[in-house]
Amino acid sequence: MRAAFESLNKFKRAVASDYEQLRRYQAKYHTEQTPTRRWMTDFYRKIGVQMTVAVRAMQAFDDARVPVLPQLFSRVIRHVYGAEIHWKAKIDPGLTIIHGTGLVISHAATIGSGCILFHNVTLGESFDSATQRVGAPTLGRDVHVGPGATLLGPITVGDRSKILAGAIVTRSVPADSLVKPAEASVVCRHDGSGDLPQ
Repeated sequence: MRAAFESLNKFKRAVASDYEQLRRYQAKYHTEQTPTRRWMTDFYRKIGVQMTVAVRAMQAFDDARVPVLPQLFSRVIRHVYGAEIHWKAKIDPGLTIIHGTGLVISHAATIGSGCILFHNVTLGESFDSATQRVGAPTLGRDVHVGPGATLLGPITVGDRSKILAGAIVTRSVPADSLVKPAEASVVCRHDGSGDLPQ
């Protein structure tokens, strides 16, 4: 009974912290001052808020050692939101999910507080040939990961780093870094005559 009560309190604190982080994000990037009382409206309207609440429920059931329910919540997230978030991933309070579709988080991933994850982000498990280790990324505090970014293996992304959209990261990143994707190459498809090159 005590474990269930502690899990419930932890769930409430994590949900409140997640929403507070979302309010900071909206104030910083959208100059939108969101009152706390708008939580229920945002829960109804914003997929990312719904997903973080589902993640916290999944964690609460896992902490309380309630069998099957953490896995059930993981499946609900998969089928309802098209995202794959493992119930064993270590996700600190203060997470913001933007859009969220296509988000994949390995069981071995660790996410610090204040992190912002966009849609189609992958925090995946992989083998690091240099260290001979298998693992998934560890994100420090206040790390922003843009749409479509892929982070693989037992790497660490330092605090306050930003991984831009489409970047592929397989090595550790120091704190306060900006990681850009490789520039796309553009090839002219016409030779000027209107015909495609052979």
